[in-house]
Amino acid sequence: MRNRIIPALLIWGAQTDLGSVKEPKEKVWVGQGENPVGLMRTSWSDTNAIFVGFKAGSPSVNHAHMDVGSFVLDANGERWAMDFGMQDYNSLETKGVDLWNRAQNSQRWEVFRLNNLAHNTLTFNGQLQKVKGYAKIDAWSAKPGQPAVISDLSKIYEGQVASAKRGISIKNQSYVVVRDEIKTSEKPVTVRWNLLTPASVRILDNQTVELTQHGKKMYLIFDTKEKIEIKTWPTAPTHDYDAPNPDTQFIGFETTLSENSQHSFNAFFTTSEKMPAASALSTWSVESK
Repeated sequence: MRNRIIPALLIWGAQTDLGSVKEPKEKVWVGQGENPVGLMRTSWSDTNAIFVGFKAGSPSVNHAHMDVGSFVLDANGERWAMDFGMQDYNSLETKGVDLWNRAQNSQRWEVFRLNNLAHNTLTFNGQLQKVKGYAKIDAWSAKPGQPAVISDLSKIYEGQVASAKRGISIKNQSYVVVRDEIKTSEKPVTVRWNLLTPASVRILDNQTVELTQHGKKMYLIFDTKEKIEIKTWPTAPTHDYDAPNPDTQFIGFETTLSENSQHSFNAFFTTSEKMPAASALSTWSVESK
């Protein structure tokens, strides 16, 4: 069902002269809509190029998941940050899952692949993202050497934290930084930073994770003043109706933040164990949209 339109390409593209297809000039594209996305890459032709796709939006959109703030990342010909994608609806409906009820506490959000715990985003106190929340891409840059997108996710976590912002940028065509800036409210909160990856995971120290696959290596380095605990979580299904998720891992960190406080977290994806530099989102060279 997911690829049912692909055979039509044989008809639509029959007269296409593939030799005349030119490489696009732009390497950054942002689309605002019900589910805004930001896409950026370092090259269209280099098989080792870096590619990042970022998603904002809302869980309330048709067929949407609780994946606001999530991203995918390719580098050196491998995907390091991935997305499970959808589970076949029939496999859920035949098990009696109340799939089309999008209320905040509906069974839909108990499906393993649909909630925020299974995506490359933030979770506070183990709570679900807000179904009625919405996040757009508030600012972005297409400047060479520092393409970036920034999104205010605060409405997605309303009642859980005072504010949450995420920015993602490819720096110097060589590494990626994911920066989160969080303000807490009147109560302490435990934050989980999550990454879904097909790579093998090895925790090297209290800030560095080594990811390996197909003989290639990527380092995930966390930079923060907070005391974090780097952890892994299983991707095994939690219900008999959930699809299997073989050869995948969750890696990330947890930390507890005090009430009425401000915090920042940088996560670098780099081929070097040396930690790059990072700065506040307010200093990023972006334009508000």
